Amino acid sequence: MNDKAHNDPRLYAIPDIHGHAKGEHKGFSDERPIPLSARMLFLWFFHACRRGWPRFLMVSDHMNYLTFEDPAAINLVRRALKLAQAGDLYGAAETASVEVGHAAIVSEGLRRGMRYSIGAEIDNDPRSRPDAQNIVDAMKPDGMIRSVHFLTIDHPTHGPNWNWPFDNPEFTDVYEIVGTAKTWELYMATLLDAVERLPGNIVGHFYVPALFGHWPDDATLDAYENQIVDACEAHGMAIEFNTRFLYRNHDAQGRAKYLDAHRRLLAKCKAKNVGIAVGSDAHSPKDQGGAFATVLALLDECAINELVFPIAGRLARVALRVDRKVEPPPEPPAPPAEERKAARKARASETLSRDDAAPPPPAAVEDAVPRAKPRPKRSKAKAIAATPESIAGNSVEQLTATGAEAVSADTAPGASPAEDPPAAPERQSQPESEPQQPDPQAVVAAEAVVAAEAVVAAEEVVAAEEVVAAEEVVVAEPILAEAVVVVAESIVADALAEIVTDAEFEQFVTDAPETPNAEDQRAPAADDAVVVESAPAAPRRPRPSPAPARVKGTPAKSKSAAAKSKPGAKRAPKPTAKAPLRKAAPKAAAKKAPAKKAPLKKAPAAGPAKKAPAKKALIRTAGAKKSTVKKLTAKKPSAKKPRRR
Repeated sequence: MNDKAHNDPRLYAIPDIHGHAKGEHKGFSDERPIPLSARMLFLWFFHACRRGWPRFLMVSDHMNYLTFEDPAAINLVRRALKLAQAGDLYGAAETASVEVGHAAIVSEGLRRGMRYSIGAEIDNDPRSRPDAQNIVDAMKPDGMIRSVHFLTIDHPTHGPNWNWPFDNPEFTDVYEIVGTAKTWELYMATLLDAVERLPGNIVGHFYVPALFGHWPDDATLDAYENQIVDACEAHGMAIEFNTRFLYRNHDAQGRAKYLDAHRRLLAKCKAKNVGIAVGSDAHSPKDQGGAFATVLALLDECAINELVFPIAGRLARVALRVDRKVEPPPEPPAPPAEERKAARKARASETLSRDDAAPPPPAAVEDAVPRAKPRPKRSKAKAIAATPESIAGNSVEQLTATGAEAVSADTAPGASPAEDPPAAPERQSQPESEPQQPDPQAVVAAEAVVAAEAVVAAEEVVAAEEVVAAEEVVVAEPILAEAVVVVAESIVADALAEIVTDAEFEQFVTDAPETPNAEDQRAPAADDAVVVESAPAAPRRPRPSPAPARVKGTPAKSKSAAAKSKPGAKRAPKPTAKAPLRKAAPKAAAKKAPAKKAPLKKAPAAGPAKKAPAKKALIRTAGAKKSTVKKLTAKKPSAKKPRRR
């Protein structure tokens, strides 16, 4: 039964490392392997979260109950727990096959810091599968509890090497055959051998042979306790404080004996620095954390504050109480050093003495220190000339003269000391060995000279730049004028050439009738010979009538037709077949010429013959025609004329 009335907050921090989610034990002959499911494990953690404790809980079922389905269920519930911790309630509920309310409670518990592990109780049960260890390895358990539930004995009925389940109430009568001492001897031999050879993290329920009250004598029990503590120390294992004996049906005398034995065992573990784990060995969620209040009181008696909890194959330490030492208040800063204090006092006293001390009489000062040489008084005019305003307003010659006068006034040997006022006592008391300060008037004069020279240099630079700029402008003007004229002439020439070539010449070729040259217009002389007879001009074809307006649904006009139809558009030159006809005319004439066979007339001897000019004129005319036709054909291809029907 749980001690729920206990309000000590350390009770909730005690980890429970021993629980069986597959349920209570059944009869020895009825026990069968039971597969784990994600829902079964999730609900085991759900009850702890709803209760609020134990904050650290591990499921560790018996090895003989393991099945091949267990590793898959364990991996699935681990995923569901991660989803619940991340706040994905629907994902956790769907993964673990639980309700969303269950997932919400587990998620809240995980956020409060509760942690859950999944392990296994590995024993020597002969009913386990031969490959049970492979299943355990596939589970990747957080911790393994090493325990012993069977002893090999010689039974009078079952024969030798019979596996005796000594902790099962069905076989308690065998104690009378074997005896208590022999039982503990066999138990310790089997347990120490398992600790030495087999893997494990925690030794479970060490006092299990005394479950039915079979305790050995104190000396023998003390020796056994020392053996198991030494073995755990050597292999890094912890020892479990199993509380199932305390909340089950046992008498008070048996409980007292049980607590005394654990008190002694816990003290030995603390002395050897062996880890201590607490397990309720619950087979039902209602027994989780059972009798932990009694355990807490026993831990306080032994002054034990740390317990262990398996996580990912290691034993993590859990502190039940963290005592935070009250930090002392910070020490005040160290007082300043005595030397600094003495220096401050000395400076303060020196200041007071300097303020309170009266100046010495003039006579005593004159006797002690010789009077310094009086300096000539600076005139007002010279001071004005040396100011920046005067430098800016005066010319170079005036500034130079003013500086020279100031220097000469400072170095004049006959300066009258009567003009200067009497020097202050402090100045008179200065010794002659100290270096004299530079004369302010000389410094001002030198600065004036430097400023004047800087002004003159700046004026010269500006004047030189102006001259260079003027020369560049003079040189650039004629070059710019020539460039403008050349560009203008080229533009005009190009424009004229385009006008003559494109407009007039084409119109001249297409529209103007063919006229011979001036030399060819003259009448041929009597003695001139006709070399080639020109073909008759081909008749012009009539211009086609404009196409009728396009009706909806008819094909669109071509670009040439559209251009002709526009009233304001420039009419393109007529793409006629004149050129081919003109080109073919000489051929026809050449063919017909031999048919006539006209005899050549001899020219009279009186007139001079001018055959060469006529040939040149004919050749020039034909060449001009050919070049004109080629140009028109290359530049502006003629559009196809519609065929006549």
